[in-house]
Amino acid sequence: MQKRIKTRLLLVTPLIGLGVLVFFLGIGFRLGKHNVHPSALLNDPFPDFSSLTLLEDERITREDLIGNFRLVNVWASWCTACIEEHDLLLELARSGTISIVGINYRDKAEDAKTWLYERGNPYETIIVDAQGDICVDLGVYGAPESFLVDPEGIIRAKRVGVLTRTAWMEVFQPWLETQVERN
Repeated sequence: MQKRIKTRLLLVTPLIGLGVLVFFLGIGFRLGKHNVHPSALLNDPFPDFSSLTLLEDERITREDLIGNFRLVNVWASWCTACIEEHDLLLELARSGTISIVGINYRDKAEDAKTWLYERGNPYETIIVDAQGDICVDLGVYGAPESFLVDPEGIIRAKRVGVLTRTAWMEVFQPWLETQVERN
C-alpha cells in the first residue's frame, strides 16, 4: 500500500510541476509588454534603403520618411495576423493621428494590391521589400511588425506581432503626445 502511494506520487508530482510551469509561463506571456521587443535599432536612425513603392512605382528612400512621425508597418498578403491589425491601421489613417508607411514583405505585388483593394489601404505609401533586405536591416522577425519613426528618422518604438489598441495606447501614442507637448 505504501509502495503504491509512493509510485503515484512519483508519477503525479512531475505532472503537477509541469502544469504549474505552463500556467505561469502563460500568465507571463499575457502580462508581457505587448510584444515590445528591445531592438538594437531603438533610438538609432531608420536604416538606409532605396526601393520602389507598390502602387506608384516610384523610388523611395530613408530620406522620404523624415519630417513627421510615421508608423512603419511590415505586412504581407500571405500574413494572416496582418488581417487582425488592419482595422486599427485603417482607423489610425482615417483619424489623421499618424502617417502610416507600409513595407510589403516578401510578397507578390499583384497579391498585395488585391489584398489592399479588398480590405482598404491605410498606407500613405508602401515600400516594396520583395527579397526581405530592408526587413533584415530592421531586424524584423516576421510580419506583422511595426516601428515608430520620429521626424528626424529615428526609431523610437517597435512592436513584434499584431498591433493592438492597447499596444498603440501604451507604447506608440505616448511618443506622439510628447511631441505635441513640446510644440
